[in-house]
Amino acid sequence: MLILFDAVVFAYGIYTIYSSVRMKRTGQLNSWFTGTAHTPVRDARGYIDYIYGRTIVMGAMAVLYGAVAFVNDYVTPLAEIMRALVLLFLTVCVWFYVTVNRAKQKFW
Repeated sequence: MLILFDAVVFAYGIYTIYSSVRMKRTGQLNSWFTGTAHTPVRDARGYIDYIYGRTIVMGAMAVLYGAVAFVNDYVTPLAEIMRALVLLFLTVCVWFYVTVNRAKQKFW
């Protein structure tokens, strides 16, 4: 069962990085980042520039967590590393949530 969670977190990280890079390259907002916002964004380029690096950090953290969790579950136990990584992953998730909310307030 944990392999499913590890795979989902890993895939989330890969897709987040891919979507962020695509959004930066095309200059068009992706619904992955805007959610169900019904109002048009005032400054799409500013939003993309603001969120781009932060999204890469979140995606990289998810990829790292998914990969290390898979190794922990199926190759060799990494108890101390997993404790630290869970704390770091949750911290980055909260930071990213706050960042997205600030970006929406600033650019919507």
